[in-house]
Amino acid sequence: MLDMSSCATTEFPLLHRLSDHVARCLLSRGVERRYARGEVICLQSEPAHTLKLITGGWVKLYRVTCSGDEAILATLNRGDSFDEVAALRGGSSKLSVEAMTDCTILHFDLSAICSCAGAEAEISAAVLRAASDKMDELITQLEGLKIKTGIQRLCEFLLELAGDTPKAAQLELPFDKIILAGKLGMQPESLSRAFKKLKPQGVQSNRRDVRIDNVTALRCFVEDEALVA
Repeated sequence: MLDMSSCATTEFPLLHRLSDHVARCLLSRGVERRYARGEVICLQSEPAHTLKLITGGWVKLYRVTCSGDEAILATLNRGDSFDEVAALRGGSSKLSVEAMTDCTILHFDLSAICSCAGAEAEISAAVLRAASDKMDELITQLEGLKIKTGIQRLCEFLLELAGDTPKAAQLELPFDKIILAGKLGMQPESLSRAFKKLKPQGVQSNRRDVRIDNVTALRCFVEDEALVA
């Protein structure tokens, strides 16, 4: 279970937006659940009884189309939350969620927590901010799908994993490449071709292991690709 000392940074945006009193109340009433890789956490259209906060591992948010195809809309990890608005309003989950790795999630029954002094207003404001942030992320994602190539999207994902290091980086993809392809809006075979095209740029890939010989050079490559596009 989390304590306030471990939540004192922006790693947990939802908690960071609450006063210490309300955040402590929220955490004290949270129920921690562990999920194995591949386990379904919730299904679209099911009642969302709780707000979920990820404290470890990765999950994917997806919808299943009428033809049975799976459309991955987002991947989340430690610090991210989901089902915020539905839990606050007593609605249903809009997306299905599955554990991509072993993960731990805190579940919060907001109907009980909002009885704490000042909690309802603070939590409502925090949930609305979370919904706004997700909308901004979705717009950025849609924009990327429209104007960026698959190679650009892949590079940006790898550079985000690499962080601030300017030179070589040895990475491990947080999930399988088939999931990564869905996240980037690509077919698995298109992702494989994109990795092959990045070999001259110093990117080597073996299953989930990825090495970038020069992170700064890859950033310059992405910027040049954007100018060409």
